[in-house]
Amino acid sequence: MRIATTLLLTALLAACSTAPPADGGSDAGDATADRVLADGPPTAVTINEIRATDEDWIELFNTGSTAVDLGNWGVTDSEADGAPRLTNVARFPAGTTVQPGQYVVVLVDQSDAGAGPQMRCLSDGGPMTCFHGTFGISATRGENVHLVAPSDLVSETVNYPMSAAAAGESWGRIPNGTGAFARNRLTPGAANLPP
Repeated sequence: MRIATTLLLTALLAACSTAPPADGGSDAGDATADRVLADGPPTAVTINEIRATDEDWIELFNTGSTAVDLGNWGVTDSEADGAPRLTNVARFPAGTTVQPGQYVVVLVDQSDAGAGPQMRCLSDGGPMTCFHGTFGISATRGENVHLVAPSDLVSETVNYPMSAAAAGESWGRIPNGTGAFARNRLTPGAANLPP
């Protein structure tokens, strides 16, 4: 099962675009919390893009130069006080690896979280496989999205502000992977671009 999961994820990652970052950044709306050391050295994987209208999804991106094992790491939404909702974390199965410069998409607000890559992903574009989570992201009230380590320590928190992006847009880092969060074209599994 671990080998099959790794092979399927490797095929997904190979199919994803690794275009260079878009020119020109924006510091508007950068609401990323400080990254915390969690379960060893800090991970180069970052929350890169969030969509909270129509289909809700979260994109992670490996900004580093080596592969990262995401086994038992996860993403989640927030409690009313902004803290991570640890009872509803979408965890990556053992053997889930993201290569340098590659992306992983988690389709949320799904009834079936499942263990492993799913073939039912975005209805319009994006990668052929993704992961599922059962929580949703509120576009109207805004909320925090968290990347959590296997121990439930928070590695990164990104605030999705109330009505941050219009229908047909997302909230993503510009330039891709490193910049501040701003309104973004929908680019699941590919480099972020301004609208």
